[in-house]
Amino acid sequence: MTKLITIFALFLSLNIVGIVHAKEQPPLMGNIKTIPSPEGNWVYIPEGNGEMIINVSTAYANTFKVWRVPTGTQQWENRTLICEKRGNEDDWTCTWRYTKDDNIHDHFVVEVSGEGGSATASINVTRKHAIDHPQ
Repeated sequence: MTKLITIFALFLSLNIVGIVHAKEQPPLMGNIKTIPSPEGNWVYIPEGNGEMIINVSTAYANTFKVWRVPTGTQQWENRTLICEKRGNEDDWTCTWRYTKDDNIHDHFVVEVSGEGGSATASINVTRKHAIDHPQ
């Protein structure tokens, strides 16, 4: 009988430890929508002052960040944080405002994180110049 109680106690303790130390669910990132909408693999920003809106659907995320990263190799250290939000949301929105003088040909990296890790996705963004623009 003592053996049975010991085995039962061991099973119970392992079961409790398993529940307590269960790995958290990694964050999931759904569709990323932008205004203006992408054309192919790029979002084209019109000339002049304006804004781009980034909307992301997530699950298991409590932090949302958007980084502006110059195109090219080894550019991550030159990134700029343009949005950072925290909370228990399923939909996140970032509004990025730009001026007519901004040189825009960048990657926008969307990062969501939670108890179980992080997930990233990238958006390519550049200027859409008028037909008569000297390029």
